[in-house]
Amino acid sequence: MKIILVRHGEAEDPASSKSDQSRTLTEKGIRDIHKIGRFINKSSLKVSQVYYSPYIRTRLTAEILSEEIQFQGSPVPSDELAAGAGCTNILSDLVSLTNSDTVLLVGHNPDITDFAAKLLGNTCAAQNLVFQPGSTIAINVAREKFAHGQIIWALSPDLLDE
Repeated sequence: MKIILVRHGEAEDPASSKSDQSRTLTEKGIRDIHKIGRFINKSSLKVSQVYYSPYIRTRLTAEILSEEIQFQGSPVPSDELAAGAGCTNILSDLVSLTNSDTVLLVGHNPDITDFAAKLLGNTCAAQNLVFQPGSTIAINVAREKFAHGQIIWALSPDLLDE
């Protein structure tokens, strides 16, 4: 199975919003997610499902990505991807998929970083993974274990051209 993890795009300052859940994306955040979406669309991976944290900035990120990759379904909100939830409970939603499926998950830091390290089978790897807003990592991992995966790519939108 291929799991594409994306940290939501750059969000507005927490002081400008009533709650953390209602923070939206900045213009830079929107541009960055479009760049990541175009990159994913040009890759060989074809996404079969999109899940996102039930926060506004992750919903917007998932919607932009879905548009850019020409995803045919609708992104699905998942409380398992909410900030502080740790992401690992999303695995129960993924076991019904096959090893040939590709899933895109949009979440928050540090949860998304820790989850990537778990999928790679090395919790120490979290120290070396840097998930700036809009960053992505794609991991090939067997759904029977969800561990000892291999990195397909890891990049920041700052590395991509407009």
